Amino acid sequence: MDDLKNTLYTAMRLDFLYIDRYNFQRGWVYPESYIPYCMIRLIEKGDALFMIDGEEFPVHEGQVVYIPQGCRLFCETSSKSFQFISIRFRLRVQLDEGDFLADYYHIARVTDTLGDRFVSHCFNQTLTAAVSSCRSKVFRIRGNLELIIAWLCEHGDTEKAAIVEKKLSETIKQYKIEDVLQRETIISKRTQDPRINALTDYILTHFDQTLSCSRLAEMVGLSESSMRRLFKKHTGKSPVDFITDSRLTVAARRLLVSNEHIAQIAYSVGIEDPNYFSRLFRENFGISPQEYRRNAE
Repeated sequence: MDDLKNTLYTAMRLDFLYIDRYNFQRGWVYPESYIPYCMIRLIEKGDALFMIDGEEFPVHEGQVVYIPQGCRLFCETSSKSFQFISIRFRLRVQLDEGDFLADYYHIARVTDTLGDRFVSHCFNQTLTAAVSSCRSKVFRIRGNLELIIAWLCEHGDTEKAAIVEKKLSETIKQYKIEDVLQRETIISKRTQDPRINALTDYILTHFDQTLSCSRLAEMVGLSESSMRRLFKKHTGKSPVDFITDSRLTVAARRLLVSNEHIAQIAYSVGIEDPNYFSRLFRENFGISPQEYRRNAE
C-alpha cells in the first residue's frame, strides 16, 4: 500500500492552462456555469459572493479561492471595484470522481492569507512568466503553481488530516499501482496535447500578429475543425477567444503603466479599429478603456 501511495503522490501533476488578472466594477455577474478545469483565484481588491455548487462563499481582499474541476460556479461583486488573479489548471491522476485536492490534501474553498505575501508573490510571478518570452517560462509557471498549491495544503483544515489519511488509505485498497499509472496515461492523453501547448505559447508571444484559425491549424498539422475542438478541450476557450483575451490582457496592463493613446495601444496588440477595441474591452472588463485607466489613478 505504501508503494501505491507513493506512486499516487509522485504521479499527480498540475497541468497549467491559463492565467490572467481581472478587474470588474460593481454589478459584475458571472452567470452560473460548469467549470471544466480547476481554478485558484487571489482576491487583490474588493468583495464578492462566490457560489460553488450551490454553497455561498463571501470573499474579500487577501483571500485565495479554490474552485474545483467539474463544479458549477456563480460570482457577483458587492463592492465598487473587484480585482483578482485567476489561474486555470487540470489535475492528472485521480482515484475517483471526487474533489482530489480537497479530499486528499484538505485544501479549503477559501483560505485567508493573513498578510502572508508569499502566496501573492507566487501568483504575480506566474502571471509575469506566462506573458514573457523567456525560455524558462514553462518551469517558472510550473514551479510557482506548485508552490501555491503547497501553500494551500499547509494552510488547509489540519483537523481533517487524520480523516483524510484514513480515506486515502481506504481508497488505495481498491487499486493497484498499474491501475493508477494506466489512468494517468489515459487522462494525460485526453487532456494534454503538445500541439495545443505549442499554439498557446505561440499566441502568447505573437498576439500582435494576424492569427487565423486556418494558419494555427496548419502550423501543427491539424485540420481547422480538429484544431478548434482540441483547443477548446485543452484550454476551455476557443482559439479566437484565447487570442482576444491575450490581447486585452496586455492592453489592460499598458493602460495602467503607460500614457500611450488608447488607439495606439489597440494597434500595438493587433486590433486596428479603436472602436472595436473599446467594445471588446468593455465586454471583457465591464468598463471602457478610458474608465479602466481612470479608476487606476
